[in-house]
Amino acid sequence: MSNAYLCRMIIGADYEKLIWKFGEFTLMEPNTLITDTLMSAICFYLTIRLWKEHDRNPFVNWFMAFFFMLGISTFVGGLGHGFYFYWGTIGKIPGWITAILAVFCIEQAMISFVYNKTLQKIYKGMSILKMLIVLGVFLRICLNGQVIEKPELGFLPIAINTILGTILSAGILGVVFYRKHQAPFHYFSFGVLAMLPAAFVFLMKINLHPWMDKNDVSHILLSIGNVFFYVGIIKVTPELTSKFNTEFEG
Repeated sequence: MSNAYLCRMIIGADYEKLIWKFGEFTLMEPNTLITDTLMSAICFYLTIRLWKEHDRNPFVNWFMAFFFMLGISTFVGGLGHGFYFYWGTIGKIPGWITAILAVFCIEQAMISFVYNKTLQKIYKGMSILKMLIVLGVFLRICLNGQVIEKPELGFLPIAINTILGTILSAGILGVVFYRKHQAPFHYFSFGVLAMLPAAFVFLMKINLHPWMDKNDVSHILLSIGNVFFYVGIIKVTPELTSKFNTEFEG
């Protein structure tokens, strides 16, 4: 029996990729396809809930964009894993690019509550500049032939951008807003705390089981974090909607 199917944890290395064959059809990493699809479904569900149940304002609109873009990213990312035999690394690129856009959206959502106009412009400019830099680094890596054989090289700037962007926006700004406005922004910090272990699981290659590898654990943790974000939105928005026309100091 292959070591990939032994029920033991592996740290610092990956299991052999699970492969399903249906006649001439080959499906790779069905476990990651499943958890990616699950995370995508949660993101789309949260998008629809926000669309139907909340008034429009910059905060809600940017978070809807975040959940929607992340839903697209994880859905096409799952397809990139499942059809890797046919698409190769090229099939992963759309999911990576939309992940960059999703991080930009959550940054803009949190920045929308910075009502010191000068600081808000600075933060928005920094967010745009960061996104452009990440896209530039990503495209440069993609033009390097090595990314075809080592897809993890292309994913590295995506992972770093996601970690930094989420911590700086939902994490740090969440704490600042919680202290300044006495509103339940701490749920966003809880979401970041729920997501943070995903970075260690992925980067340290902590694989619990062939059907629950580093990708699957990361997707579950990220989904939990997104639910915390949604809870934060529904608790913060009613309390602060009346203040959207009032300038806060950032």
